[in-house]
Amino acid sequence: MTAMSVPAVSAATAGAILLLQMILMINVGRHRTRTRTLLGDGTDPALQRSIRVHANLAENAALFLVGFALLELITGPSGLLIGLCTVFVLARIAHAVGLSRTDGPNPGRFLGALGTLVVGAITAGALLWYGGRVLLA
Repeated sequence: MTAMSVPAVSAATAGAILLLQMILMINVGRHRTRTRTLLGDGTDPALQRSIRVHANLAENAALFLVGFALLELITGPSGLLIGLCTVFVLARIAHAVGLSRTDGPNPGRFLGALGTLVVGAITAGALLWYGGRVLLA
């Protein structure tokens, strides 16, 4: 792989998401230690919430990062990709903060979910468009 084909934008995005994932993992561990719950959630609401926040990022991040890397390998680094990656990271932070604070609706949770959805739709469309163009070339 040459230096030009390394998906550096996607790599930087993965680094940011990994840091967020580790912060959320530490938060789950902190709640587990406090409640002395080694497995499951022990019906503790704070532990349940921290587990869900951590799991929600894990459920979304990997597929998005693969999509970003594929898009970058097909098109190279671009303003579109940088924008998508930036919004994704900010959306996941907003969602984690919002979901950590309350079970109900709140701006962080809403904007995080909406940002993730919009980034996903645009990334999927770009992958279909650019991937299709490569296939048909």
